[in-house]
Amino acid sequence: MAEYPFFIIVFLALISLPILMILTSKIIRFILGKKENVSSSIYECGEPSIETSWKRIPISYFKIALIFILFDIELVFIFPWILNLAEPTQGSYFSFITFLIILFIGWIYAYKKGYLEWEM
Repeated sequence: MAEYPFFIIVFLALISLPILMILTSKIIRFILGKKENVSSSIYECGEPSIETSWKRIPISYFKIALIFILFDIELVFIFPWILNLAEPTQGSYFSFITFLIILFIGWIYAYKKGYLEWEM
């Protein structure tokens, strides 16, 4: 019960801080009253943009991203399995080897289809 006032204070701070930042930005912009072309453009790094921001992304990028996610999820499953290996059984080894074989078959499939080749 004693935690509720602290929770309410933190919650109000989390809600009011972004609102305060946005309002401060709007007030400063209103007071200065100037709008520069550079600040209203998409890129504010000082370099002129070479092409438009709406360009097509090659499908090979998404294929490689999906394969990366596949092997990233593999690590998410393997890491806890290794940590809980205090008392290994034959079934745990069998399930792990089966998991790796399925992932290896997926990698071979992606390699045969040419998904791992990066072409622009």
